Amino acid sequence: MKSTLELLDRALKTHKAADWAKRYNITQPTFNNARKRGFLSPMLAGNLAIDLGEDAQEWMAIAAMESERESPLRERLMATLNRSKP
Repeated sequence: MKSTLELLDRALKTHKAADWAKRYNITQPTFNNARKRGFLSPMLAGNLAIDLGEDAQEWMAIAAMESERESPLRERLMATLNRSKP
């Protein structure tokens, strides 16, 4: 399963956190906080995906699922998302 932290790592290989923060008008600690929590917000994941040429809808869905507590419903959605991608 893809992780939004993987998306963050790819983003940080292209530009520094300070550059992304300036581009999005957010604070640089936003990226550190995301890493500590273990996931990006759907808003940040979607925007990074757009700028990296990725599917923003997919990354927003992944981010939304990552922010939810583990449950059978969450696992069902994650499994469905995994099956829909080649």
